[in-house]
Amino acid sequence: MLKRLLDGLSAGIFLMAFLYLGSTNLLQQYFFSHGTFMDRETHRIREFQTFVSQNSLSASDSAALTSWIEERNILEFTISRDACKLLDISYGQAAHRQLWRFYHTVTFADGDADVSVYEGYDKSYSHFLLGLSIAAGFAACLGIFISSMQEDVAYIRRLQTEIAAISQGDLQQLVTVQGTDELAQLAYGLDQMRQKLGQKERIERELREAQEKLVLGMSHDLRTPLTGLLTYMEILKKQEREGCVSREYIEKAYDKILQIKSLSDQMFEYFLIDSYKHAPLEPAEEIRSALGDYLSELCALLACSGFCVDATMPDWAPVFVQVNTDYMGRIINNLISNLEKYADKQSAIQISVLYGQSQVGISIKNRIAAPGTFVEGSGIGLKNIAMMMEQMGGDMQVSRTKDVYQIQLCFPTCRQPA
Repeated sequence: MLKRLLDGLSAGIFLMAFLYLGSTNLLQQYFFSHGTFMDRETHRIREFQTFVSQNSLSASDSAALTSWIEERNILEFTISRDACKLLDISYGQAAHRQLWRFYHTVTFADGDADVSVYEGYDKSYSHFLLGLSIAAGFAACLGIFISSMQEDVAYIRRLQTEIAAISQGDLQQLVTVQGTDELAQLAYGLDQMRQKLGQKERIERELREAQEKLVLGMSHDLRTPLTGLLTYMEILKKQEREGCVSREYIEKAYDKILQIKSLSDQMFEYFLIDSYKHAPLEPAEEIRSALGDYLSELCALLACSGFCVDATMPDWAPVFVQVNTDYMGRIINNLISNLEKYADKQSAIQISVLYGQSQVGISIKNRIAAPGTFVEGSGIGLKNIAMMMEQMGGDMQVSRTKDVYQIQLCFPTCRQPA
């Protein structure tokens, strides 16, 4: 607003000065070219010469000369002789006539002298031109200011329309950012708020879809052991009535109960991990100290479960990582659980350490036990691993072909502690 006002004032002042100075110069040139100055001054000089001659006045009789000048309302009157001013009288503002001053020879009692006279007969024209220039400058200032205000009003109306669309739920409606003033900054803030609302809505939608998918997957995972458990319990009830309860079905029912418990534990772990935003990490350690024990434990547990492990460990590089010991234990348990469910015991499980520029990774590759019958359920175990890796600053990458499954745990490297 202030900038527009200053722009309007600057334009108005420039136009006023240009019009006034230009028109005044043109007016004086007109008077000069038509002899107006010369005619009026010649008439006044003749009258002055008569007054001087009748009273035998010299050029130094300032009292009589001043009285004659004041009676006729002369604005400027000078008498000079030999480049020396003998009398110089000015009333009002006549300085603008300096370029158009004419000197006439007048005979005084003490000799000739040069006389210049100005009565201000063009002053009314100058006042009119000044008023006209001020009016034009004010009109220009007001016009520029009103024009700028109309642009702002149009911009505000456009913003009002766009905000109304956003308030009705259309977060795809862009907010126009025009210029760099306060309105533009407000529009930019509104557009940023729109983008954040859209991002928040998109994240909430993705979370809702993921939760729905998780619930459906868990329902599928729970339905299978529950159906088997109900079947075994019906068999046991029938055997009880017949008086010959089979321990085989008791063991099978117990296995289904353990499966259900494992799924419920994983679900509890999922929501527990999700409730934390940042996991407390241990101080930075070399990768051998931070991950070596967990890899040894993983290989030992897999060997106890009847798997053949091919652990190709390169020379430990002097890189440092930070981990959460509680999360690492849970990750190992989830990995073992998945491998026991889906890995082929006839093929070796390949475990290796991979080094990158800013990451170090653990790769676990196995063949799927029954590729044709492999069904991906809720995958809550992998989701738990991914969430725990994310909270430790890393990530999890999974790739699966027809019969090969590979998972990589990537940890960011950090500086050596002081």
